[in-house]
Amino acid sequence: MARMDEIREKTDRLVELTAQKDQIQAELDGIKAWFENVATEDLKDTKNKTAEYWGSSNARVVVGNSETVKPVSMEMVRRLLNTVYTDFVTEKTSCILLAPAKRLFSIACLGKYTEGTLDATVAAITGDKKLQATLRKKLKGKYEKDMGTLMKLAGLPEQEASDWAYLVSEVVNWEWMLQVLKSAGWEGTPQEAVDVINAAVIVDETIKVAVEAEARQ
Repeated sequence: MARMDEIREKTDRLVELTAQKDQIQAELDGIKAWFENVATEDLKDTKNKTAEYWGSSNARVVVGNSETVKPVSMEMVRRLLNTVYTDFVTEKTSCILLAPAKRLFSIACLGKYTEGTLDATVAAITGDKKLQATLRKKLKGKYEKDMGTLMKLAGLPEQEASDWAYLVSEVVNWEWMLQVLKSAGWEGTPQEAVDVINAAVIVDETIKVAVEAEARQ
């Protein structure tokens, strides 16, 4: 009971502080916008890049004006600068991991998989062939949704549905990982692939706290 009281107290306080933060941020943004308008007028028709405004004591606001140059066509830039192109431009190659790659590396590095098949897992959940066919279509490896499906369709109690949904998500990850490795022409074992991924990629887990306040009916 004491823990529940503490949770309630901390939740209320966090929501209260978040509301205060939002109000303060809104006021900050408004004042900054005011200074931007003032500085825009003061810097007009000058070569100055910054404007300073003083308050009491040593309080100071500095508004800076800067430019951001973004190329639309590097080929046009190359043709324009011609032989001096490399004196003006440094080319860099950038690699961006797409969502499937992030999923693969996350599964491998964090060990979010269990060897097995969805068919075998469904067969272990129920012996009803008709229900098995339905579950094979409905279970997608999405923990919360699968948990609800198992409670609704298979009639499982909450804890048992949670355990099976967790296993389903890991088995689905395993089967998907095998499909990716096969498509990539990987000739080693799945574990060897996991070892390579662990050596090549670092996956950091972060925790985010979301605060919501809704009016109660």
